[in-house]
Amino acid sequence: MLKLFHLPALIQYNSLFRKLVYRDFFERFAGSALGVLWTILNPLVLMGMYVLLFSVILKVRYEGAGTYADFGLFLFCGMIPYSAFQEAVLKASDTVLKYRSFILQVRFPRAFLPLHIAFSSMLQAGIAYTLFWLLCLWQQPFTSREPWHLFWILPFGFLFTAGICQIVSGLSVFYRDLAQLLNLALMMGFFASPIVYPPERVPPEWLDLWQLNPFVHFIGAARACLLGQGTIQSENICFIAGWSLGVYFIGTLIYERLSKNFYRVL
Repeated sequence: MLKLFHLPALIQYNSLFRKLVYRDFFERFAGSALGVLWTILNPLVLMGMYVLLFSVILKVRYEGAGTYADFGLFLFCGMIPYSAFQEAVLKASDTVLKYRSFILQVRFPRAFLPLHIAFSSMLQAGIAYTLFWLLCLWQQPFTSREPWHLFWILPFGFLFTAGICQIVSGLSVFYRDLAQLLNLALMMGFFASPIVYPPERVPPEWLDLWQLNPFVHFIGAARACLLGQGTIQSENICFIAGWSLGVYFIGTLIYERLSKNFYRVL
């Protein structure tokens, strides 16, 4: 069990893992004037565009949205987890090729390659959630929200993202066209998740299939925590935990098997 979570390697090579996370998180801001502020500015700009399109032009509304600012908060809260996941998966598609010299010349835990990307994305999501929570406090009084639930949402989000990143990282070494397919799959996943529309807009005949999407529950839990929209039920927690642990274990097994042949392909 400890080996599946890579705890022995994380303890032994913790300095290396921290350096990989630091490099992944800050290299995108190297030389930029605003630095880590881009982690919040990018989704804010996207939020403004989507608010204009879906709220102003297409007149999309959800129950309780009285102003464009309310819809913006609703939209931004849904974008945070999916944007972090999307960025991590796309970066995972070339992480093994990027660090091929490590694999060919240095003996180190190969699992660190996808794991550090997933951890960096959850760190980015945590910063965005914190800033979003402060924005909520400024926009309207703190009422029925329970932000402390994020302490279990983020770890499960990390496990789910890490599992997908491991699968993508391993397969991308052998199937170079996978990166192109990922863009299509992630775009479909974006519109299959309740980011730009409320769950009430989903047709009843599609509801059971739609609820199999794990981001339906991740986003719903985040909105319950930060916006006070709905409540987190025990079945939602079980669904999130089951998806996250299952995907992580499957991803770990697939990556471990594929990584044994990295030397032959690279």
